[in-house]
Amino acid sequence: MTEKKKRLYLYIEIILLLWFAIFTFLNGDVQSLWADELSSIGYIKNGLSLREMFETYLYLDTNLPLYSVILYFWYRIVPYGEQFLLIPSILFCMGGIIFLAAAVKKLLGERASLIAFCLGCSSNAVIWQGAWEVRCYSLVFFLSAFSIWAYIEKTLHENKKTLFIYGAAVTLFLWTHWFACVLLAFYGLADLCFIIGKKCSWKVLLCYPLGLLAYCPWLIVSFASKSSELQDFWAEVPQWKNMLWTILFFLSGRSILWYVCLAAGGALCIKTVISFFYKHMERNAIINLGFICTLSIGWVIGLVFLYSAYLNPEGSLYVERYFMVIAPQILMITAWGIEYLIVFSEKIAQYLKAGWLKKSFPVIVRSGIALALCFYFLICYKEAYISIRKPRQEFRYLSEYLIGEGKLWNDDTALVGSNRYCALDGFIDYYFVKRGVEAPANIIDGKINEKEESRFYKNYDQWTEEELLNFNRIYCLKIHMGYDDALKEFLEGNYQLVLADYDLGLEIWEK
Repeated sequence: MTEKKKRLYLYIEIILLLWFAIFTFLNGDVQSLWADELSSIGYIKNGLSLREMFETYLYLDTNLPLYSVILYFWYRIVPYGEQFLLIPSILFCMGGIIFLAAAVKKLLGERASLIAFCLGCSSNAVIWQGAWEVRCYSLVFFLSAFSIWAYIEKTLHENKKTLFIYGAAVTLFLWTHWFACVLLAFYGLADLCFIIGKKCSWKVLLCYPLGLLAYCPWLIVSFASKSSELQDFWAEVPQWKNMLWTILFFLSGRSILWYVCLAAGGALCIKTVISFFYKHMERNAIINLGFICTLSIGWVIGLVFLYSAYLNPEGSLYVERYFMVIAPQILMITAWGIEYLIVFSEKIAQYLKAGWLKKSFPVIVRSGIALALCFYFLICYKEAYISIRKPRQEFRYLSEYLIGEGKLWNDDTALVGSNRYCALDGFIDYYFVKRGVEAPANIIDGKINEKEESRFYKNYDQWTEEELLNFNRIYCLKIHMGYDDALKEFLEGNYQLVLADYDLGLEIWEK
């Protein structure tokens, strides 16, 4: 490839990345934070130490704390505004796209790298679950892409530097999401097979112990604390078709890309298996790495499916956004398939008799693929622009209503909301205190929650009936929240419901 074409590809990638950054940032504050994002704020709100944040994750939440450590410091320096909170998420997604493209470049070259770049920038899942979420999934995407890039570097060029980089990637990736452990277990098994087959040295196994030594004690204590919750998780039990739909989810529902991904993955598997049975057939390290990427997708989806459908259906963990750990691999194999379509068209052209067709056929195929990628890119951002403007859990609008009404700060008025997973903490700290408005005078947790969820506001059960009856007006938050039946009986027996606006997400009770 000429230097001129390489520069052209680089300019296109820079433009795509800048567009991704500008679009996601400018539209980042169109929609309110939702309950899970408010939980992210509640875990790191002002007044909490890092130790208290770690305790919350260890004993309460089902995620891992690396993203919140970053958010803890970021939250304290940025001004009010959802788009400012999203800057780390946007940057992580951009970094993930860069490492995804770099990994593909190592295997297939500049053109395939550009294709991967286009796929990453035009993935609705990367935008919605990554860039537009104050949650860990952007970091998961980034470190998963970084890990597969480091794994490829380490496999192709084994030395102290590449082993150290991969070891660092493993250590960091483990602290983003539980599914990262499932994926990295596969990488470890693949390395073990390479060692047995004398394709690499035993030193590659040294990349794993550092992360595991810190991770395993946390894993044991955390799962022991949440064992009852894992027996009754909210996710639905998956069906067989869900395994294929998960891949489609990360390809923005584009069925053509889905077929390309499945065909490319199948071809890589078949070619690798055949090479094991036919000794005269050359074994290609690039094909082997593509085979590993393909199998890693099936490994993660398959294990989670078996657990969720058969081993513990009541505690199903099959949630599509959790599979962000394999989003880079899905996009990588899809880019591989598109690149091979171009290569295949060039090989077919060699057998065509007509001279004009021999020259034009590859150009037609490349042009068609370029137009399709441009079309998918435009459709992706059109869909994202429309979707972000659809109301969903309008906590911001609710806070503006309460601030505008102004009665919430009276001594005889109370605010009731559920602080499950510290969502109420996040709502008060972000949409009131961070905005520069004093927190409401009397805040009550409408459910009996754990001690980590009761650091700032007492449960209703910790108030005496006489204390509760001192309030003449009680506001109850109903967006993704609620209150216990015992509190409802108390309200119905002593107060009158004067407002029940469930679009707004609010009930108002008066004596």
